[in-house]
Amino acid sequence: MTQLESEEKLKNRKAIISMIAFFDMFDYPLTSFEIWKWLTEKIDFTNITELLDNEAASNMPIIAYQRGLYFLKGRNEITEIRQQRHNYSLRKIRIARRFVKIFQIWSAVKMIALANSIGQNNLRDGSDIDFFIVTSPHRLWLTRLYCTGLAKILNSRPRIDNKRDKICLSFYLSADYLNIDSLRLAGQDPYFDYWRRTLVVLYNKNNTYEGFCLANNSSRSESEILPQAVDSRNLVGDCFEKFAKKIQLAIMPPELLAAMNNSDGVVINDSMLKLYLRDRRREFAEKYGNKIHEIFKESN
Repeated sequence: MTQLESEEKLKNRKAIISMIAFFDMFDYPLTSFEIWKWLTEKIDFTNITELLDNEAASNMPIIAYQRGLYFLKGRNEITEIRQQRHNYSLRKIRIARRFVKIFQIWSAVKMIALANSIGQNNLRDGSDIDFFIVTSPHRLWLTRLYCTGLAKILNSRPRIDNKRDKICLSFYLSADYLNIDSLRLAGQDPYFDYWRRTLVVLYNKNNTYEGFCLANNSSRSESEILPQAVDSRNLVGDCFEKFAKKIQLAIMPPELLAAMNNSDGVVINDSMLKLYLRDRRREFAEKYGNKIHEIFKESN
């Protein structure tokens, strides 16, 4: 093996272990396919499986293998946690699909995805169901009014004392503003990268998801043409859009308005509504950085 090949192997090993360490923070062991699918670096699947097998079989392994899953050594219990959350997620996805059928009636809804699970079917029993919704251009506020209004009528909005299986509608994006790199934290922001890769698409109109992936370079899609958002605006619709914005800003919680556009989690404009008062990405980035430091310090 040449020095270049050896360096490439070490680089790939670190990338794979680092990824497993990130998902470990969310008690989520990974299959070899998931590692290949969500890995930031492009590594051949055969090389990934070889590296995983060699690492798990080494004298001082950092990772372990059980039930077809890879995880940090000593964390065997998360294989059972993954199975439990898989079962919870199946229930939540059935609920989510029922709402998707209602939401998609509104023609301005172009895409609906489950978000913030970090992994496939990795939802906790007591958690709410986070939706990420892409809308037609210039119909962001009307779409939010429609979706949140229906969820409220159906008593399905999360409350402080009850979030279980409720529908969280806190992230909307206009189809003419699909690139969200502006949301990335300065420096390390691993949650942001994996958030995009682990979206679970439940509704996709006019190849909107493919356009989102291409706009954010987060897909291995072979499509080379970014689908163009259809702007079906008209004077009457624009008037209703302005009215929907006005009334929603008037009733929006003061804490959201105070955090508007000067926090990591709250962005409010006509192209994006991101309404997370508690954005934990800085916390995750610090925890992840410490974990990676400890792992590779001990392995050297």
